[in-house]
Amino acid sequence: MSTLAMILGVALVLVGALVAVSPDRLLSVADWESRRGLHIAAAMRVVSGLVLILAAPVSRSPAGFRIIGAIALLAGLVFPLIPTDRWATFIRWWTKEHRALYRASAAVAILLGAFIAYAALP
Repeated sequence: MSTLAMILGVALVLVGALVAVSPDRLLSVADWESRRGLHIAAAMRVVSGLVLILAAPVSRSPAGFRIIGAIALLAGLVFPLIPTDRWATFIRWWTKEHRALYRASAAVAILLGAFIAYAALP
C-alpha cells in the first residue's frame, strides 16, 4: 500500500506542476462542471483517502496519513451531494475568476504530494 501512496504523492506533484505551468490543460481533461466531473472528483478523493488510510501504519507519518486520508474520504463522500449547478458555479469561480488562488492551490498540491511521497518511502 505504501507504493500506491508514493504513486499518489508523485501524481499530486505532477498535477500541481501542470496546473502551475498551464492551468487550462487540466481543465480540458474532463468536463469538470458537469455531474460526471463531480463524480470523477469524488471518486479520486475516495480512492486517495482509502489509499492514505490503508498506508498509514507503514508510513513515516501515520497520524498525518490518517488525517489527510479521512479528510479526502469525507470530501469524496460529500461531493456527490452537491447540486450540479452549485458545483459548476464553484468550478468556474475557482478556475476562471480567481486564477491566483487556482495557481496557489497548485503549490499546495505540490507540497502535499511531496509530503505524501516522502512519508510513504520505506
